[in-house]
Amino acid sequence: MQMIGVGVEAHSSESGHVPDEAWEAHRRLTAIAQRRAQLDAEEAEWLVIAERVGVHVLLGFGSFVEYVERALGHSAAAARERWRVARRLGELPAVSDALHRGELSWSGARELARVATADTEEEWVEAVRGKTARQVEQLVSGMRLGDRPDDAPDPDAVRHVLRFE
Repeated sequence: MQMIGVGVEAHSSESGHVPDEAWEAHRRLTAIAQRRAQLDAEEAEWLVIAERVGVHVLLGFGSFVEYVERALGHSAAAARERWRVARRLGELPAVSDALHRGELSWSGARELARVATADTEEEWVEAVRGKTARQVEQLVSGMRLGDRPDDAPDPDAVRHVLRFE
């Protein structure tokens, strides 16, 4: 599986020589992205444990989401989403492993958690190899839990984001 951030080398041959400093910046940034994915996977594991032992109750928080907001600094919406994905990752070892190895970003894992099941997760992990987060979003758009990557999307299942100010 392609590592997060890898693939830039293909673009460099078109532009000629790339300075060493640019390659060093690229190397460091992709290493950071890989570590971030590993930390996201570890956070997900501990969120499940924290919920199970009721850490929010023991520490006096009104809800688990409030605990995650205050302890980890996530917004309420991000806390709920991380909690949802963390619970799903416990059911999706291939997705979780790809995240742990830094081969899948949190954004990719979040999208796969919407559609993958124990029976389909290997296919989904393979299908998103080398794709950007946006491409993964597009691939799962219109899919339902249990669908396979090659299934036809259901137009009624396509998510639409509406924003108002």
